[in-house]
Amino acid sequence: MRLTALTAEMVQKAVSIYQDLAYGSARPRRDVQPAGPPERVLELFHQERVESVPGHACCRYSLRLGNRNYPFMKLLLQEHLIAGEFFFAVDTHDQMEIGPEFPDYEQWMAVRRFNTELKRRIEEGFELAGLDTAAVVRRHIVASCEEFGGPCRGLVLVVDDEEDLAAAVEVLIQRQGFRTCAVFDGKSGLAAVRELQPDLVLLDYEMPELDGLEVIEALRADPATRDVPILLNSAARLSLADIRKADGFLAKPFPESLLREMLDRVLQQRRQRQ
Repeated sequence: MRLTALTAEMVQKAVSIYQDLAYGSARPRRDVQPAGPPERVLELFHQERVESVPGHACCRYSLRLGNRNYPFMKLLLQEHLIAGEFFFAVDTHDQMEIGPEFPDYEQWMAVRRFNTELKRRIEEGFELAGLDTAAVVRRHIVASCEEFGGPCRGLVLVVDDEEDLAAAVEVLIQRQGFRTCAVFDGKSGLAAVRELQPDLVLLDYEMPELDGLEVIEALRADPATRDVPILLNSAARLSLADIRKADGFLAKPFPESLLREMLDRVLQQRRQRQ
């Protein structure tokens, strides 16, 4: 969806679906009354611009609506992969680093599981209501993809719990001449690296079971997998020390051009080490 096509009715529908599932009959809800042309509707949102590499910018618009257990969850209008195309999504915004040694660790993990399931249900609600979601982005990319004809450049393993976006990213990577495989949680990603020995892993940070940093730690500790190049990606703010655990980092959202550039850069680094 182009932002020029955005209407107050779309945003009101998205907010209603979000709040019905996030709060049910509980109160309070945030009173959101979008009205007017797209530029007026967007004034409700906080605009964020991600440009981790100069010349490769993506935008997103966020509206903090929370839920009955956690006040920081957000409704998003997200640009990702396709320049100028936006879709509705949910940001759980629960990426605080809390280890098992913390006294409230189990309660925090319960909140994160609740948020993950709620995000899934809200985004399913968006799609059922005819709002653009990541599934629409995936369909656009698949429809526009021409079959690559040429030598295979290697195997890229995509590890991401957002299945529609993982599928879209697979198609974009296939355009660059790679074979791909996708799995959707950290434990499956760890097993797939050990079994498939991919040429590169595109690894999401925020995942159930094992997060991206835990996957990296396990891979680096195993002599059979410690040299597999890892391109970490996340919408969370990670420390420089954590980013350096991978061979490269992509801040979500990112456009196709930056994905292509970073794949080439990480693989070039690998060739130079060999």
